[in-house]
Amino acid sequence: MDQLSAMKAFVAVADGGHFAMASERLGLSRAMASKLVMDLEAHLGLRLLNRTTRKVSLTEPGAAYLERCRDILAAIEEAEREIAAQASEPVGRLRVTAPVSFGALHVAPRIAAYTARYSRVNIDLVLNDRLVDLVEEGYDLAIRIGRLADSSLIAKRIGATRFVVCASPGYLAARGRPMKPADLADHECILYSYASAGAVWPFSGRNGEETVRVRGRVACNNGDAISRMAMEGQGVTMQPDFIVAPHLRSGTLEEVLADYAPEPMGIYAIHSSHRHAPLKLRTFIEFLSVPVGDAPYQI
Repeated sequence: MDQLSAMKAFVAVADGGHFAMASERLGLSRAMASKLVMDLEAHLGLRLLNRTTRKVSLTEPGAAYLERCRDILAAIEEAEREIAAQASEPVGRLRVTAPVSFGALHVAPRIAAYTARYSRVNIDLVLNDRLVDLVEEGYDLAIRIGRLADSSLIAKRIGATRFVVCASPGYLAARGRPMKPADLADHECILYSYASAGAVWPFSGRNGEETVRVRGRVACNNGDAISRMAMEGQGVTMQPDFIVAPHLRSGTLEEVLADYAPEPMGIYAIHSSHRHAPLKLRTFIEFLSVPVGDAPYQI
């Protein structure tokens, strides 16, 4: 039995007072409308309507059940209206996670513009440099930088970043300037705790790609803090250009090994939805794509 259709038929008959009007209202034959109500009565084990040749009337259980049916059908209609609204206008809460520095510099400014345009969306932005589990931790969207592991998640490239090896002028004056990646063996390096490759830094030069294992007494899980330590002369670091670009422009950091710079890494918006990603998610990703290009910084 199609219980929802049967409930609609019952309400229509109760409102109209007879099966003919109900069948016209529902676009059904009179026999089908009658069958739906009879099936509903059989399912409930109660008579809902008193029937005569001229009209029908509600039994006492039928009157009580009618009010319940009205509430249920109204709730379904309201749910359908809400879903239809979400198909044409972004609605709801969007939980987003991003790396701390990139989130502060690029995601946070876009939120103001996004919420000004889409007033029915609430955004919960969580900045975290560790790799979160979207599904387990309940995120709608994650921003990730670098090469992506194979997974069932959906990824859209929204930009790229160049990684820069740099140090303070004071450090380089005291310890010398590395001229090739292997020279880093003689330098103190500041390590990024969450780097997937650990203390192995990638380079790309005339002879192709190579990696160098670096060493350092200090490691940190935040790029801004690492850059600050580098400016204080703590050592050499490899950081994305969106973090160190202002310091390179001001001269508080100097780029080294520019001829061996590794290939730029993609910046991705990642989510678990596939064919029917909510409109709030699709429009937010579009907003993030606007300010971030393949060369977001010219150093």
